[in-house]
Amino acid sequence: MHAEPPVPLDAVRDALERSGYLMESRLVRILTAADFFVEPNVSHKDPRTGKAREIDLTAESALRSFRRGVCVKTTFVIEAVNNRFPIVLLTERPSSPNADFESYVKFGTSPNPCPFLHEIHIYDEKGADWNNLFSQFCALSKKSGKDELMASHPDDIYSSLLKAAEYTEDQVADFEEWTENETGKYWRLFVWHPMLVVSGQLLTAKFSPEGAILLQEAPLARLEFNWHDGDSRKTTVIEVVREDFLLERLEAIRAQDDILEARIHDLMASHKSLDGTLQ
Repeated sequence: MHAEPPVPLDAVRDALERSGYLMESRLVRILTAADFFVEPNVSHKDPRTGKAREIDLTAESALRSFRRGVCVKTTFVIEAVNNRFPIVLLTERPSSPNADFESYVKFGTSPNPCPFLHEIHIYDEKGADWNNLFSQFCALSKKSGKDELMASHPDDIYSSLLKAAEYTEDQVADFEEWTENETGKYWRLFVWHPMLVVSGQLLTAKFSPEGAILLQEAPLARLEFNWHDGDSRKTTVIEVVREDFLLERLEAIRAQDDILEARIHDLMASHKSLDGTLQ
């Protein structure tokens, strides 16, 4: 058999850049350098098929204040999309009493009943509202040989959103299972934060009072993603973040978690003082 000539390295590099694999490697390198624990290619069992699927990466802060007996942390569940053309979030989510509001933040606390939830209002702290929240997405592309852009609902992006949502839901359930017998020695607030990180343009589409479409470049927006776990309807809010804004966003959440942990630590000290267990 005639051997194929070596492929030029530039051609290999171009193929990798188009695929998005280099984007995942880049994110791992950037986040590790910024003092995050990063786990690439996290295995996740598909609840429908039983087969293993992969989350592109998860990350959590490696910087800790080590306040005794208290831990607040966010695990970022990240799927990466290397988009050549814009991704657009559209159809602003109106406020409604029928919204699955309690699903807008995915978190677990221990012990149960939680002694600090009357003081720390998680939905307020984590911005579980309708600000900059959308209910649809589309991606633009060009058909081969044509210049005009086409808007579509691509399967690969939907699959990424679904994987992040399923993994997040499973992690919350696992946390609740292993902490169900907690006695109160440790106070925990764990948050799972699903994100779709895009390398290219991210746009939001809104309407003016006159009905004209308003397109805006956005470093970050939120998508209300509705899906089904068997027969159960689920809702997950997924942040869509431009790659060049990701680190700034994660740093803001890391700083917020540190402040929350300090507040919960003070509440724990006050609680123990009142019941006589702290001298």
